[in-house]
Amino acid sequence: MSSHADTSRNGKAETPDSEVPARVTRRRFTAIEKARILEEYERASAIERAALCRRERIYSSHIANWRKQRIAGNALEATRGRKPDPLAVENTRLRREKSDLEQRLAKAEQVIDVQGKVYALLQAVAGKSADQMDVPPSNKR
Repeated sequence: MSSHADTSRNGKAETPDSEVPARVTRRRFTAIEKARILEEYERASAIERAALCRRERIYSSHIANWRKQRIAGNALEATRGRKPDPLAVENTRLRREKSDLEQRLAKAEQVIDVQGKVYALLQAVAGKSADQMDVPPSNKR
């Protein structure tokens, strides 16, 4: 055996591999995977938890972060990149709220209209005309 670590059997010096290794990317877990792992982790004993972390190639800090996300009510889906514009988010929320309120108003107006007609019908059946009733002016027709 030769004392030089960088010489090959034929006596020539070996050159290190010039190939640059591919860049390692971070693992990304889907929300379903995170939920499955969390559920399995919480049902497991201490030894099984360690085995689960090794099998899934995760650290206990992943579990802690995912729990915090779940407790805070945030989606387990990791959102990377640009954060949404707070004004646009607020605008969307307000538009949705306005639409809901308009629908509730339309329904309330229908209910009020029906209530007025039912009241008039009951008074007509009882023998009074709608003009003699004390119906609010907005409901008299």
